[in-house]
Amino acid sequence: MAEKAEAISDEDSVTGSDEADQDDRAEEDAVLRPILPPDLQSGGGAAGARHIEIGNFRVFSELRLPEFDMGGGKAFVAESNRRDEGQAFALVADPTLPSRADLLKFLVGVHVGGQIDLLDYEVTYWPLLGRNTIVYFYEKPGGARVFVEDQKKPPIDEHDIATVAVIPILNTLSALADKGMTHRNVRADNLFFSDPARTGVVLGECLATPPGYMQQLVYEPISRMTAERAGRGTGSILDDLYALGMTMAALGIGHTPLRKLNENEMIEMKLAKGSFQTVVSNEKLPLTLIEPVRGLLCDDPEERWGLTELNSWIDGRRAKPVHGNTDRRAARSQNIAGKDYYTARALANGISNNWANALAPIRDGVVEVWLRRGLSDNDRAKALGDAMRQLTWSGSDKRTSEDVLVSRTITILDPAGPIRHKGFSAMVDGMGGILSYDVQHGKGPQRFVEVVLREIPVHWFARQQGYKPELQPYQQAFKSLKYYLQQQSAGYGYERCLYTLNRNQHCLSPLVEPEYVIHISQLLPALDKIAGKAPQDSWPVDRHIAAFIAAHLQDDVEAQLNALQNPGDEVEYSRAVISLLALVQWRHGPDSLHHLSLWVSRLMDPAVKVFHSKTRREKVEKEIPKLAKRGNLVELYNLINDEEERRKDQDEFIKAVEEYSSSESEVFELDSSGPARMELAEQIGQQAAAFASTMIALLTVSALFLMYIW
Repeated sequence: MAEKAEAISDEDSVTGSDEADQDDRAEEDAVLRPILPPDLQSGGGAAGARHIEIGNFRVFSELRLPEFDMGGGKAFVAESNRRDEGQAFALVADPTLPSRADLLKFLVGVHVGGQIDLLDYEVTYWPLLGRNTIVYFYEKPGGARVFVEDQKKPPIDEHDIATVAVIPILNTLSALADKGMTHRNVRADNLFFSDPARTGVVLGECLATPPGYMQQLVYEPISRMTAERAGRGTGSILDDLYALGMTMAALGIGHTPLRKLNENEMIEMKLAKGSFQTVVSNEKLPLTLIEPVRGLLCDDPEERWGLTELNSWIDGRRAKPVHGNTDRRAARSQNIAGKDYYTARALANGISNNWANALAPIRDGVVEVWLRRGLSDNDRAKALGDAMRQLTWSGSDKRTSEDVLVSRTITILDPAGPIRHKGFSAMVDGMGGILSYDVQHGKGPQRFVEVVLREIPVHWFARQQGYKPELQPYQQAFKSLKYYLQQQSAGYGYERCLYTLNRNQHCLSPLVEPEYVIHISQLLPALDKIAGKAPQDSWPVDRHIAAFIAAHLQDDVEAQLNALQNPGDEVEYSRAVISLLALVQWRHGPDSLHHLSLWVSRLMDPAVKVFHSKTRREKVEKEIPKLAKRGNLVELYNLINDEEERRKDQDEFIKAVEEYSSSESEVFELDSSGPARMELAEQIGQQAAAFASTMIALLTVSALFLMYIW
């Protein structure tokens, strides 16, 4: 297989690709593609070529396979060390985009009919990026990519689209739906022929990016198309079926539908006419595809074709008819910034794109009147009136209240659409993806923080009609997110939200970010790796690491996080840091972390101060280096947190304090009573002297009297 690098055989080449497409790919790959040595530039063998051992595969970083680039990742020649596995290729993912944890666990090592087989994946160092990233190993499809723009004729005959393309894709979507998952990468240019005879297709990758991130706008249903790419969300099988309908249209006409329209024109036309009417008014669909495309592109999810209807069409049975655009059209327009809008959804999009100009007609009641009179929609008009009344008594500042009013108006007009606030636009199940994208691409978390703290999602949930069990987890999650953002200490903030919403988000701490830590079991080995280079006075736990541990560890670590609130309390802060790391090692290993243990041991002086006894402190200080050599953080933590020793130390300290206090009292009493004793002695002495002198005088007088008589 490695002998086919850069020059693929005819049966695996891209059908109908031209030189312009190849030039575009070459420019796109310039960052990752090194200059090949002369013996490889002509497509020579890979024998002797440099390779990287990754798990059970050898990957040739100099041998590109651009025909299999998918999901923003770059494909390279790979060979399996296992003889029972077929031809494979490696897909190196973009490390700045979170992968999909749910699908990854489901698809690895499992054959799903209609989906390209994921053989394995590894987090490893990739030399062309100079850092760690995730590398996926896929089984190479038996045929080439199905769809390339501007090909001379459709790649699949219109009469064969059902058997060659639709049935395999339905197998994949059904398997994922049974597990409560979605593909979200169903599109014509993400299909490969499964065999050289082109009797079937397989869907390309769907793991390396947030759901819907790689989709062209035309493949997104009306409810999700106005969300930012990273915030389109996981959706449901109905969103995949909509994309399948557009994929069928693309295969039937030989190019991407509506490609002549820019994104704004496409959005406005789909909102005004409906998806199907927009397609048929701009493209010439084959007659055999009109019925399924109409059913799958229905903008009302309740009316859109599901698996049952599509299977009925495949079997030649009649499926339920569907109507076109179901949005009610007003008798007169509502003008925003010089544009007229006739439907509520179109007006919501217009307000979102003209934020500053939209406030006046909302605040003045013009939009409410239009809802009531133009659309005869009293429910939405009442909701908007309530929102405006709440604005008048809102305790927040005027500008903030006005922004919230505009956001609430958009939600009232288009409750099925994204959560929109100023420049922010994301589906409720895409909030994690957009936070990750913003943080890693220079925008920062401010937009997300503002949306959550101003409770924009709460208003969105309030406008959802009927019971929707799929929304319950998100409602509970957003209650926690606001609490996290209101806390200032490490382990909370936007960092906690980031790792809570994105289970496969790698830790963004500057200490371990290049190591691409996505599982908590990878955290301590990554810290151990960089421990020798870390400044001696730095701590191995920062805000990102604390939040990553809190989000991934099953144990309750609130006590440790609370202790991290006050870095000035060195004793409690150091004990909390050591406790967090020890808990991770106890749960996830590894057994020995020599470098990290030495790093931690250098920072244990404040924790040793918890002991009052000098003898005990000296004993602990002597034990620390011994235990650090073993690399066991749990033993180090137990040394400073030995409850029995701490109790003895505390009891002895209390006893010593009592004895010292008693001695101090006696000394004080003696010191304070000295002058009184001297005064008393002087008084007694004076009295004794006076008495003695009186007695002597009496005796003398008596003696003289007797002598005179005698």
